[in-house]
This record gives sequence, structure tokens and C-alpha cells, in this order.
Amino acid sequence: MQSCSIHHCVLFFLTLTFTTAPVSAAVCSTTVKLHQSVILPCEHKCPGMAKWTLTNNRDVVLARCDQTSCSSLKKGYEISHAQYLKGDLSLTITAADYSKRNTYACECGISDFSIQRLSIETVFSAVQMNPGEHLILDLSVPEPVAVIYKSRDSADGEQICTVTQRSLQCKAEYTHRTSLSYPELILRDVQSSDSGSYTIRDLKNNEDIHVYTVTVTGLTKGVITAIVLLVLLVVLLLAITGVIIYRRKAADQELKKVKIQMEETDELIKQVQPKDTEPEDQNSPNSNNTITDLEKEEKLMETVEDVVKNLEDFKCGISNQKRIPVLRFMYNRMKVCLKMIEKWSKKQREELIKFKQQHSGGAGADTMIHTMERLLGVYEQWCKDKMNELEEYGEKLDSAGSPKEDPTAVEHREGEELTPLNPAV
Repeated sequence: MQSCSIHHCVLFFLTLTFTTAPVSAAVCSTTVKLHQSVILPCEHKCPGMAKWTLTNNRDVVLARCDQTSCSSLKKGYEISHAQYLKGDLSLTITAADYSKRNTYACECGISDFSIQRLSIETVFSAVQMNPGEHLILDLSVPEPVAVIYKSRDSADGEQICTVTQRSLQCKAEYTHRTSLSYPELILRDVQSSDSGSYTIRDLKNNEDIHVYTVTVTGLTKGVITAIVLLVLLVVLLLAITGVIIYRRKAADQELKKVKIQMEETDELIKQVQPKDTEPEDQNSPNSNNTITDLEKEEKLMETVEDVVKNLEDFKCGISNQKRIPVLRFMYNRMKVCLKMIEKWSKKQREELIKFKQQHSGGAGADTMIHTMERLLGVYEQWCKDKMNELEEYGEKLDSAGSPKEDPTAVEHREGEELTPLNPAV
């Protein structure tokens, strides 16, 4: 009997030992969006102490309730005492994040009334990018993660990078373009070929944390550079065209001014010219030997017009090596024309001096003489300015390697008839 009673004691002790461990319930999964609140259900009346713990560490108590009150032992976990009294022991997690992914147990005494596995929903982001920008991937979790890339044309993804203990390892073709600034992984200088999905996968829990759908559209740096250069070229051409048009207009204005001065001179000539019924005054500046020679005046006007127009062509084409021979011809012809105009002005000055000596003090003669002196002064100054301008650009022509013409040839042509220049020769 004694031995029998000893056996019963041992059996009773073993029964007590094994029945004091909590009785586990089936594991249920609960998924929540990142940073959202979630309720882990546990509906059961508990006459004593109810608490929520972690299955992998029962000593960690998150929240508990008894008949008098409830308390939260960890921030972010709550149990309602009013609901507890009604038999609802559910746990509220106020803001779910990746650190709260775990398996939770609802205990009452030695029994587990509910086992809940909490997961965070995969985050999906659509990213629009321009070529040359940097793609930033948020790793979010401390566990080892992998970056899985799947192009739009591929059915399967490939692992291009892994991050373990804040150490980055990538495939060879990505090594020079990636860097880690924890918790961000940076892919530099993306191009259209980088379009596709990038998945951040938690290797420890085998969960997809974040999926980035990346679309790279727009112009590449090379195309943008080409467009900028093209725009600059167009602007430059427009600027050059504007300068040429401006110079042309300036030349036309100058020619118009000279023509007006010639017309004023011609009007003065007509005023001092004797009538047909009166004998011609041989000493008048209107005689056939003076400025009344209208044919020479017309030739002179053509020469002035050619000098004004061709000087602008000469200045615009001075940098064109292919036109050097033509420019040299234009230079020599304009120089001859300017010397002829200078010679004409000198002759008219001499005739005017004679006319002044004979008619000074006459009615209206002084005003007429003054006006003609002014006009001749304008011609002489204009001729001097154009000669200086021609010589200035002639030096540039000489520096381009074009041989100068023999001065004797220039002097020889001063007696030639005034003929228009032809820059196309």
C-alpha cells in the first residue's frame, strides 16, 4: 500500500507539472497598413488576470487586465476595461510599424485564448523620373533585405542588391551606380532602361516590404545638351543676321543722307545758273568746266552709292578666307573711288573759291556760298572717314595673307571712268 501510495504521489506531481504550461490556440494572421491602428481579437471571459505577451518571450507583457482595472505596460498597446468585463480581451495596437511585426498571445491563467501573427501590408509606390535623376529606395526594416528588380519586359525578377548589417552588396553592373546612406539605398543616374519594379524584401521573414514601380521618361542629358547647343546656334545666327540687317539699314540711311546733300547741291547749282536768254558767265561755278557737269555728278552719285554698299559687304566678309581675292579687288576699287571723290571735292573747292571772289556780297550769294561750303565740307569729311575705315579693314585683309596691289596700279586707275563696283567678281 505504501509503495502504491508512493506511485500515486509521483503521478500526481507529474500531472501538476505538465498541466501548468499554457494551452496554445491556433495561430491566426492579421494584416494592417503601415502606421494604421489594428485590433488583435480575443473574445473570452477571464475570471482572473488577462494579459497579452509575445509568444517568443512570455516574460514580455504588453498589457493586462483584472476585475478592477487594465494597464498598458508597453507604449502603443491598449486593452479596454469595459470590454474586458464583457468578455472581450482584444488588444489595440495604436500605430503598427515594422518593429511591431510579431506573434502575440492572449493569456488567461494557463490558457492561450488567441494567438495572432501581425504583418504589415506591402507598400506600393509609383515613381515618375527624368533621365539622370537618382532613385531613392527606403529599406525601412533592420533585418537583412534584398532588392529585387523586374523590368517591364521580363516575367521574372532578379536580385540586384542585398543589405546585411548596413553593408551593401550589389551585382557588378550596379556597383558603380549604387550607394547606401542607411536607411536609404540610392541608384544614381537612372535611364529609361531602368524602368520597372524594385521590391524591398525582408529576407528574415520572407516578406515584401515595399514595391516601387519606376517609370523613367523624358530627354537624356545628351539630347538636352544637343538641344541647348542647337538653340544657342540659332540665337547666334539670329544675332549675326540682326547685325547684318542693322548694318544694311545704316548704309541705306547714310546713302539717303548723301543723296539729299547731292540734291541740295544740285538745287544751288540751278539757282546760280544763268537763264537761257542771258550769256553764260564763264566764271560762274555753273559753267561746263565746273560742278554743273550733270553727267559727272550722276557718275559721282553712283560711285558714292557703290562705296557705301560695298564697304558693308567688305567688312562682313573680311573673315571669310575663300573670299580674300574678291575682297582685295573690292578694297582696291573702293580706294580708287574714294580718291576720285576726293579729287572731285578738291576741284569744286577751287571753283567755289573763284566764285566767292567774284560774287561775294551779292544778293543771296553769301548764303549760297556758305551752304555750298558746308556741303563740300560734308563730302570731304565723309570721304576722309570712309578712307580711314577702309584702311582699318584693309589691315585685317593684309593680316589674312592677301598681297597688296601695286600702288602705281591704283594711281593709274584714278583717271578711269567711274563705274559701279561688282562684289561678285
